[in-house]
Amino acid sequence: MKKIIILILVILLCGCNNKNTTIINLNKNLNIEVGESIYLYDLVNIKNGSFITKNYLIDTSELGNKKITFNYETNNNKKEKYSFKVNIIDTTPPVILSNSTYEIEKGKNFNISSNPLCGDNYDRNIKCEILGDYNTNKIGSYKLKFSATDTSKNKTEKDFTLIVKDKINSSSYNPSPKYLKDIIKNYKTNKNEIGIDVSTWQGDIDFNKAKEDGISFVMIRIGFGHNNKNKNVLDNKFLQNIKNAKKAGLKVGIYFYSYAENEKQAKDQANWIIKTLNNEKLDLPIAFDWEDWEEFNNYNLSFIDLNNMAKVFFDTLNEKGYETILYGSATYLNHIWDTTNYKIWLAHYTTKTDYSNKYDMWQLTSSGVVNGIDGNVDINILYNYNVFCLLGDYLWKEKILNPNSDLYLSAQAVQSVSAMY
Repeated sequence: MKKIIILILVILLCGCNNKNTTIINLNKNLNIEVGESIYLYDLVNIKNGSFITKNYLIDTSELGNKKITFNYETNNNKKEKYSFKVNIIDTTPPVILSNSTYEIEKGKNFNISSNPLCGDNYDRNIKCEILGDYNTNKIGSYKLKFSATDTSKNKTEKDFTLIVKDKINSSSYNPSPKYLKDIIKNYKTNKNEIGIDVSTWQGDIDFNKAKEDGISFVMIRIGFGHNNKNKNVLDNKFLQNIKNAKKAGLKVGIYFYSYAENEKQAKDQANWIIKTLNNEKLDLPIAFDWEDWEEFNNYNLSFIDLNNMAKVFFDTLNEKGYETILYGSATYLNHIWDTTNYKIWLAHYTTKTDYSNKYDMWQLTSSGVVNGIDGNVDINILYNYNVFCLLGDYLWKEKILNPNSDLYLSAQAVQSVSAMY
């Protein structure tokens, strides 16, 4: 009987100790995609203990094994250190953005350096080639493939037809004019505003007439850079435009047309904007507008590089209290840009966009006709934020809420729905 009692006590004591033992549980999958946004707490769970190390974003910018170390406290208040390894991998295939058909004149070279756009999330120089036989000295139609392969052996292929002609007639793009009054009639609601974006190409603008015609805001190009002398260039109508737009009572935001090749240039451009504005107040965000896509293959950039440039540009401006927004067409927003944590200025020239992610402003035409402006102008719809979206953005910016949380995503979903309707 005495032995039985002792055995029961041992079992109970062991059971209690096991129940209170601090246990470290790691995520079953420690293979992380390069460039993926993942936090320490997504990978580790502590049972009967607590983290000392604060949650942070794991650096997933380089392929290979990465050691992760954190400090924690056990259930008996003992401070410990724990290490484990994750494997940063690349399983994402390259992107090929191309037309289905290309026409060239007999005897001309087909330049693969600009057709198609071949890019990759991680690799800066991927192998891009044409598969199939063709002869640019012989008139005919050739069924071919573009092929792109990265260093992790991920591969993408895309069919296209190359047509060799004796002569190609030049054609010009002449879209039908889109009158502001018709856009207001078809799109204006109590949840949006109609505006324009302008640069030196619009010449001298009568913003009073434009406002009377129905616009309430304007996005003004502040400049572009770098030029062939590695300098940022002030739009020669910017100072005139911002002065006269404000005088007319219009809401004002700005955009910068960037040719940045690295993060340093992007940061320099943001600082140049801050200096140029000289504490000028803005009603709307500052847009990062990078769209030199015909030359992208020659930039020696990965998509991660490009997105890091945008982030540096935004962070630099945000630190000075400026709101920011990412400009891009639907194609590039879908395939290249990381749109998760930014306001989005969508360019999609159509009567009803099928872009499915969130966006805050929509540039729906480049052939707008507005009183006070000679020639065509871009027309935009700005969607007013609701309280849920403002709350979600605030909590994320203050690092109170992870952008992948249900509340943040719900807030953004509400915004997307309000934008589409």
